[in-house]
Amino acid sequence: MTKLILYHGTSAEKARKIEKEGFVPDKTYNWGVKSKKGFVYLSVAYAPFYAMNHSTRKLAIIKVEVDTKDMYPEDDFIMCALGKRKYTQEQLDSVDLESYKHLWEKSLKFLGNVAVKPDNVRIIGVRYFDGKGLLMKCDPVICPENFMILGDYYKRLSEWIFQGKEIMKFPNFMECN
Repeated sequence: MTKLILYHGTSAEKARKIEKEGFVPDKTYNWGVKSKKGFVYLSVAYAPFYAMNHSTRKLAIIKVEVDTKDMYPEDDFIMCALGKRKYTQEQLDSVDLESYKHLWEKSLKFLGNVAVKPDNVRIIGVRYFDGKGLLMKCDPVICPENFMILGDYYKRLSEWIFQGKEIMKFPNFMECN
């Protein structure tokens, strides 16, 4: 068994609930197209961005451990691989994530994100933070090209925030390279 460390970005309110109850598939969504039901979405890089998309500055990053045997590819990765960079709810709903499970590693390598069933996620810790200034450090386009170019930057930003360091002191992209 191989276990990996990943992150989940959310609001502080939802993080408190997750700490008490564990991960539960959400009934509310931040995006126009709702994610596949029954999964939690995790990232090596984009948790701050996902947290930032809640309508509050009170945010959280949840650090988790997941066994690789429990990982699935993330929705956007599958749809991109199917040639659908923009897709509808109907198109996503027609995709059976189980049939693409074997692509989890490519999803993580090329997009930085995976999907996991909630019962297979072990919470390591939660960092609550004020999202003020986060937009100055984190406004990515979630796509393979962005991850290829800026993935390491966003990975470092996720760990920086989880360590409790001040967002505005995180080096800009040009300073990181």
